[in-house]
Amino acid sequence: MAMTRLLFSCCLFWGLALAAKFQTFTPLGPNGLIYSIHIPEATANTSNGPIYFQMNSTKRIEWFALGQGDHMAGSNMFVVYTSGNNVTVSPRSGVGHSQPLYNPAAQITVMNGSGVHGSMITANIKCDNCLHWGTATMDPTSSSSSWIWGVRYGPPLNTKKLSANILQHDIMGVHMVDLKNATGPTGANPFADLVSINDNPNADYPFKESGFHAKKIAHGALMIVAFVVMFPFSALILHLYSSSNIVTIHGGLQLLALVVSIAGLGLGVSMAQQVHVLDHYHVIIGIIVIASLTLFQPAMGLLQHRYFRKTGGKGPFAYIHRWFGRIMIILGVINVGLGFQFTGVGDPDAPRGAVIGVSVLICVIALFYVLRVGYVTKKQRRRASAEAD
Repeated sequence: MAMTRLLFSCCLFWGLALAAKFQTFTPLGPNGLIYSIHIPEATANTSNGPIYFQMNSTKRIEWFALGQGDHMAGSNMFVVYTSGNNVTVSPRSGVGHSQPLYNPAAQITVMNGSGVHGSMITANIKCDNCLHWGTATMDPTSSSSSWIWGVRYGPPLNTKKLSANILQHDIMGVHMVDLKNATGPTGANPFADLVSINDNPNADYPFKESGFHAKKIAHGALMIVAFVVMFPFSALILHLYSSSNIVTIHGGLQLLALVVSIAGLGLGVSMAQQVHVLDHYHVIIGIIVIASLTLFQPAMGLLQHRYFRKTGGKGPFAYIHRWFGRIMIILGVINVGLGFQFTGVGDPDAPRGAVIGVSVLICVIALFYVLRVGYVTKKQRRRASAEAD
């Protein structure tokens, strides 16, 4: 029964969106957040006038938001949270990875139909100055308009304060909207027929944000283990022990670290696809580092091994393998920090204590690595000097 009601709700949403010329998108699936955007014909024709958008959440949350732009900095945002059965729409200006600031210059009207309807939170918004904000503009006829969205799970804020403090999002993403297909005739309230399509507080929704959080924690744990512990130790072991099998052990540990990092990358890419942030620098750096370690680094190691078996010495491949590996490990460790920043330090998935603990571990391992490699290098130079004498 719950699934039937959910499917009916989705069909109704898209049916109404098609009839009334809305563009609707559901970034987390039809059970999470539902955004609908409408551009009046007069606004599209003159590049001046209001635009309308509806924001829905099918569950009680701390806050959720919609913004114009392709990233936080410089975006024109609207954050929705509840107070009892009423909604507060807080217009804000994005300032990067800090809390967006309340924007008193926004000219918005919270329209009829807004409120808490059973399990759904609805905000119907008319914005009279959303074509221009700060130094940015929006083309109401664009076929690929960038909109960002975000959500913070947790107990309702229960406040009417427009400048209320909000914690960082749990999930965010970017969505491209075809505003040409969102343009049409406009009545007094274009969203009147979209109000309260699902008022069942006990509906069973298939998407579980807990699954996303579990993937985020597993991704972080795997990457920390791989880049903070396993890769450095597998490199350091060459300078700790002297054995005929040490190269084989080194290769085996590197391979194991690579498997762990690939698993972490898989989870990361899966989450990035889910929330449409594959172009984020944290994701891009991760893909580059792991692809390089998978394809290039083992090849250099094998070539050096073959060179050593033929000549008994080090060739150019040894130095490329060594320094390229060090650079990739350092870049991977930096990306761990960028991952914490992306999630938000202090977030339940990135507790401040865990971030501090990982930072201390990185410093300890880095210091030990530098001291040990420096000691071994100095010892080898002394031995070479003594043999030369």
